[in-house]
Amino acid sequence: MKLRDVVTPPERAAAYLEAGSWDDTTLAGQVADHAATAPDAIAVVDAQGRHSYGQLARDAGAFAAHLARNGVHAGDVVSIQLPNRYETVVAAVGVLSLTGVVNPLLPNYRQRELAHVFATAEPAAIVTPDTELLADVVKATGVSPFPVGLDDILGHPDAPLGRGEAGAVSEVIFTSGTEATPKAIMHTERTAGFSVRVAYGDMGITPRDVVWMPSPVGHSTGFNYGLRFALHHGLELVLQDKWDADVAIDLIEAEGCSYTLAATTFLQDLVNAARRRGTTLDTMRCFGCGGAPVPPDLVRAAEAVGIRVLRLYGSTEVLVATWNRPDSPEHERFNTDGVAMSHVELRVESDGELHTRGPNTCVGFFADPDRTAATFHDGWVRSGDLVTIDEDGYLTVVGRKKEIIIRGGMNIAPREIEELLVAFPEVQRAAVVGVPDERLGERMCACLVLEPGHTIDFDTMVERLRATGLATFKLPQRLEIMDALPTTASGKVQKHEIVKALV
Repeated sequence: MKLRDVVTPPERAAAYLEAGSWDDTTLAGQVADHAATAPDAIAVVDAQGRHSYGQLARDAGAFAAHLARNGVHAGDVVSIQLPNRYETVVAAVGVLSLTGVVNPLLPNYRQRELAHVFATAEPAAIVTPDTELLADVVKATGVSPFPVGLDDILGHPDAPLGRGEAGAVSEVIFTSGTEATPKAIMHTERTAGFSVRVAYGDMGITPRDVVWMPSPVGHSTGFNYGLRFALHHGLELVLQDKWDADVAIDLIEAEGCSYTLAATTFLQDLVNAARRRGTTLDTMRCFGCGGAPVPPDLVRAAEAVGIRVLRLYGSTEVLVATWNRPDSPEHERFNTDGVAMSHVELRVESDGELHTRGPNTCVGFFADPDRTAATFHDGWVRSGDLVTIDEDGYLTVVGRKKEIIIRGGMNIAPREIEELLVAFPEVQRAAVVGVPDERLGERMCACLVLEPGHTIDFDTMVERLRATGLATFKLPQRLEIMDALPTTASGKVQKHEIVKALV
């Protein structure tokens, strides 16, 4: 089934093309051009070594030729479940060069998640090192991919790298699981390409910058703001596979890494490790951070070890919508999620919900007409996120409509309370969730991960929250100390999993 744009009105698409926001640039075409002009420039650094743009173009061309010989055509989906390493980049660029559709998958997906993905996307090929798991999923779903052996493929003679087609759907990315049923979100080379071009300009990135990506490239963050961002602009991409903050520091120092986009968890661990080692990471001048609350105190702590944190707001549907700029005032950088990216529109509804519109917007949910109709209208995307925007245009996320806790008829935004809790010296991470209550509808439970060696009891927590001036109806009625919060691979807390464990 050929994937297509199901939400962009024709007149809006024409306007984006006329304005130059959309063009005919493709990622595969950019890689081919970089390989032609600077074949020896480093494209990817991973645990196995350093790989040039010339090598990447040759290997991706060989991979694309293998796919074509085995019946993969333009518009076909190819699912890629590989870790953060060079071969993943080769596979992605090769698929795009055929005008295929890349379906990046998180390495920690197992049979349940993969069965849903494959039944929905119907991939023509699946690239994975876990053949045993794949066999189980194929048996359960009836998908019949052919085996792909990368080592054998890359030994074939060179094949020219195709450029793909800018207007065709080129990505289908499943949301990472903060909702029970993941959505299959479609982007084209135009929507994704616009997003990385405007980010490059708005953030003041230069050809000397080095991209470090610890987020999985099987997630939209790692794929679009790591892999795609670096290769589109001919930058060096440093991939970190398994998360370890000390390894991260070594990579950043060795390669002079200056840019990344990663969730709060990565930032917190990196800051703690830098403090422990007594080192500063002065090259890291653009650490884009979002997807979960980013406490102002953490931004200050990062600055003390040389990391310039630029908070942002985004989603798989619109990629990055707002981002603090390098020259944003300190107060805004510490306390808000930035201003709109160039050419992106923001609108706050009467209930506080953010709607966005722009050339960055995805082109719909695949095979999901009900949620597509509920989410998109005339190019606007209903985010489900509750925000405020100050007089200077800086946006702050204050909650999510689906996470709103309704206690005795009163609406409570968990994020407000979570930000107060993580300011406690004993608290490392916090999630506030609603649990069913027969009389009130919902009661609030504060779930805390504590710093090593620290304790806190319920009465102390409530007393401190009350001392901040928080309204009484917003005070949690339950405290749970947890070893860790369940999160997606990109660092977003899975609150539905917490609730399931509590009730």
